[in-house]
Amino acid sequence: MTSKGFKTEELMRNYFLKAGFFVVRGINVQVKELDLTDADLWIYERSATFARRRTIIDIKDKKRPQAAERMFFVKGLSEVLGVEGAGIVTTDNNPVLRDLARRNKILWIDGNDVQRIKTNKFIESIDRLSEEEFLQSVDELDQVRGGKAYRHGFEKMKTALGDRFGISSANIALDNFGQFARSATKTHPNTESAKSLIRLSYYTASIAAISLDFSSADTALRPSDERLKHMSSAIRYGDDQTEINNKMMWLELALNSVENGSSVFNQVNRKFRSEAESIPAEDLAQIVVKYSSSDTLFEVARTLEQAAFDRHLASFDDLPIPVKSFLGALLDFSGCSREVFSKVISPSEYFTNSGDNRVGEKQMQFKIEDEEK
Repeated sequence: MTSKGFKTEELMRNYFLKAGFFVVRGINVQVKELDLTDADLWIYERSATFARRRTIIDIKDKKRPQAAERMFFVKGLSEVLGVEGAGIVTTDNNPVLRDLARRNKILWIDGNDVQRIKTNKFIESIDRLSEEEFLQSVDELDQVRGGKAYRHGFEKMKTALGDRFGISSANIALDNFGQFARSATKTHPNTESAKSLIRLSYYTASIAAISLDFSSADTALRPSDERLKHMSSAIRYGDDQTEINNKMMWLELALNSVENGSSVFNQVNRKFRSEAESIPAEDLAQIVVKYSSSDTLFEVARTLEQAAFDRHLASFDDLPIPVKSFLGALLDFSGCSREVFSKVISPSEYFTNSGDNRVGEKQMQFKIEDEEK
């Protein structure tokens, strides 16, 4: 895709961000680590206690956009991924295609719409790093460290949103957050490497938050103690504890046919359960249950995403209290010092002079009173 296409992707991401959604640009679609295709934008919205919606958007800013073909493509891709919506951004202004999109429940943004968005001063005023600039900082970090571990972790985390969104993508994000945050605390403060690692930590935390918000929907109406137990178990064991129990059952049956198999199974089972139970999931689960009761966890995710891409990088202390509380829970879960992490980037006068909600131009209002406030 040309730089013109990349600019349109950034434009549309900013448009949907300003509209109140959580947006990820560039989701790879894989089967057993084989790259098949990609979605230009992946959009997540939360409209009620248990109402969640995901939409994938295909963007083509070309003289010959092949809009009809792209419409069929994105419709099929949305069904493969199991998301709730699909959309097209195209330079084609054919009203017949717009009507066809409407009848097939596909969001249609044509050339005239794009031109209006391009001239919207509100969208133009957004001061964020582009995806390309963000990835460049990650690649430079990998060059310093030698290898491609940070870029690989970043891409793996985004890919999981496509086919494993929920507790699986949350656990992948939690693993990556621990790696990025621990690396940040071992970096000399306020260096370019430190800043890149803080950005990665913020972004990974935003993916964890949005994944945990989605996975909390199924138990939204259950008593809080039951929700806490369910979330703690999900963080420890992954997406489906029943599947894990089934695998252990088959392992037991297989080992029963060999000498001392029962003893071996009991040792494996005890070790597995012991290691799982040793994971400090309760504190993180507690804040997830508390924040997902309203749209607070969703707004925390949006704020962390914004902080990751904001050209004026916010320190830990610059962030709103609910965001710091969630980040603190992730740091505790990862065995990373809150105090050391908070000192990787010094507080900025830019945010100190910008009022209480100090992350760029963010205008979120939390709906619960945090106990720390």
